[in-house]
Amino acid sequence: MNIKELKEKLEFHKITNRISQYFSSDLPSVKIDNLEFLTNLDELIQELRKTDQMRYLINVEGEIDLSGLSDIRYLLKILRIDGSFISSAELLKVLSFLQVSRRVKSYFDSKERTYASECNNLFGICKDIHTDKLLEHNINITVDDDGEVKDSASIELRKLRSSLSSKEEHLRKTLLKLLRHYSEREISQDEIITLREGRFVIPVKVENKRSVPGIIHSASASGSTVFIEPGETIELNNEITEIRYKINREIQRILIEISSQVSEKVSELEVNCEILSEIDFLQAKSKYANEINAVLPKLSESHFNIKNAYHPILLQNHKRSDIIPLDISMDNKIKTIIITGPNAGGKTVALKTVGLLQLMFQCGILLPVADNTEMRLFKDIFVNIGDEQSIDNDLSTFSSHLKSLKGIIDNADSSSLVLIDEICSGTDPLLGSALSSAILKHLTESGVSTIVTTHIGELKIFAYNTEGIENASLEFNHKTLSPNYKFSIGVPGQSFTFEIASKYNYPESILNYARELSGSSGSDLEDLIKELNINKQKFENLKNSNELERARLSGLTKLYESKISELEKNKRLILNEAKLEASGIINNAKKLIDRTIRDIRENKSEIKKVVTGFQRTAKNLTEIQDTSEKIEIGEINKGDVVKIKNSGSIGKVIKSDGENVSVNMNGILVKVGLNKLEKIDQSELRERNSTDNLIEVNTSEISTELDLRGLYPEEANLLIERFLSEAQINGLNQVSIIHGKGTGKLREAVKQSLKNNPAVKEFRYGNWNEGDTGVTIVSI
Repeated sequence: MNIKELKEKLEFHKITNRISQYFSSDLPSVKIDNLEFLTNLDELIQELRKTDQMRYLINVEGEIDLSGLSDIRYLLKILRIDGSFISSAELLKVLSFLQVSRRVKSYFDSKERTYASECNNLFGICKDIHTDKLLEHNINITVDDDGEVKDSASIELRKLRSSLSSKEEHLRKTLLKLLRHYSEREISQDEIITLREGRFVIPVKVENKRSVPGIIHSASASGSTVFIEPGETIELNNEITEIRYKINREIQRILIEISSQVSEKVSELEVNCEILSEIDFLQAKSKYANEINAVLPKLSESHFNIKNAYHPILLQNHKRSDIIPLDISMDNKIKTIIITGPNAGGKTVALKTVGLLQLMFQCGILLPVADNTEMRLFKDIFVNIGDEQSIDNDLSTFSSHLKSLKGIIDNADSSSLVLIDEICSGTDPLLGSALSSAILKHLTESGVSTIVTTHIGELKIFAYNTEGIENASLEFNHKTLSPNYKFSIGVPGQSFTFEIASKYNYPESILNYARELSGSSGSDLEDLIKELNINKQKFENLKNSNELERARLSGLTKLYESKISELEKNKRLILNEAKLEASGIINNAKKLIDRTIRDIRENKSEIKKVVTGFQRTAKNLTEIQDTSEKIEIGEINKGDVVKIKNSGSIGKVIKSDGENVSVNMNGILVKVGLNKLEKIDQSELRERNSTDNLIEVNTSEISTELDLRGLYPEEANLLIERFLSEAQINGLNQVSIIHGKGTGKLREAVKQSLKNNPAVKEFRYGNWNEGDTGVTIVSI
């Protein structure tokens, strides 16, 4: 596999160019120009996760501010040379680089505690960023925002620049006075002071040059004007030149001093360059992933199953809704796919889509595919696409094609992906069919994952009769004779040769004669394929209808579950209100007793009347307290059936910690005080079952997975609470919550819900074989 040639044939540069547009600096340019095709599993997983985690982080917290970042590696190479120094403008670049380094480190340090689990692969990158506030300060007081050395850089520089300003002002006044004098005599050309060869001069008409004593420094392009330094200003100009020389010497001394401080940090700054280059690159890949709505697919050891895949280059120029996504899979049973169908039907685009997605994947770029897509690792990708003709090597198209196929035969193995467009198409169709069949049989038996496109009809039959090889096509509307671009596995494509010719108004006599020459077998095969496609379309329509009905029923189920949850919540509220009301009655009764005792003491003559009232109140109080006062009960253990005394509800004890007991009430976990419960023995339970509507405890098995994909965070929170409650009741220790990857919003909602749920001991994201960051594993 020639990686450079592979990238050219699959137009990989269009992907990298698009990513480059999101760079904040030139730092990642070398990295993306030499993007490595990763064949080490651990390295690939690490790179993909870093990109996915960066995308998640910037989507939630906002992108990292890399403004002002530039590539200073060439400056660091200069500073490694003893005695070298860099300019003030270059020092300004170093200052900006230091500021960005500090800003990036601060960004990651502030986010690490919150996102340590979600972005564990990402935070380690920035640990070694070097910051140096002292060096920042020293450069900042030396260089201004325009890259010039400040007057305040040294006392001597301030003094020299002040002297220069004074001398230049004196010179300007002297020259203006001379200009007015010569202008009155019409000797000077204009009343303008200009600079020539570092000396202040005045313009004089060439014919009057002898009228102005001084030194001629230059003349105008036309020769009509000469620029003369008057004799009166020569000494003053000399003084100014000397001061400028001293200023330059002082600036150089300052630059050497500051450059020396930077050179002491060259190694640390080179490390920063590598880290910030990676951060810039990861952020650019993340922004590109957002642009194409890409995800991190699952990783399989032996097969790939691409779902709802969009060609990334098409997404750059077309609306997503205008592109038909591709579904294609290969496993241990199917090693070779032969795609057939008419020209311009999308066969080559499908082939390139698979190749480009695999190349992007193994270069650490997220893919525009569905969450449930599975990709596998290939050691090599061999591509034979396009015209291979070589004038330099005196090779025809077919000869070059055969040479390329020979390289594939010699080098491809079970860890290779092979993509061939129009296999053996440049020779006699009958012989090309035989050679193609032999090559594909060899590759299939060698375990090579191979996808080819062809117009050779015999290969359709070969695929049907050969184990490990499968036909495929892209749907073509037989009525409009236009492609639908929908990939279909298991059914070969029709060529529609005569139909398309008829569409272009070929004479019927030509078409009839062509049909006669093609023979009945070819016609029968085309008719069979046509019938297969029609039946397949009917099946797909029925399948889609069933899917819609299933989705509708699923939606109704979720709605009813939500309503049930709401009813249970209202039930608890009503019970609580009843308890509060009973408590109020008891309090009022106690107040009445207190008043009664007071009346007895104050008015003994009314004792009899009061006693009668007291007895009536005490009777009422006893009836109320029957449902709330503590009474002697036997020991309550896990598994006992109990009654809540103030409501009459019956449930099963799940857990007891002494004072409080967790009771399963018809699938709802309720925590009740021990003094509020009454144990029911088996005889009473049987009696109640025969006479009362006893609430049954739900002991049936529940699923260990909850799929939330497609739900809003608010809907997800309700289902999580119910799911965890049922899991705890049924004694589950670990469950999985599937939320997918997407933009990370649903994942963040799940995280917050789990943090606030007392039933949760801990939670983590799944390993790559458990669903990676698209699944959260919860311990109860």
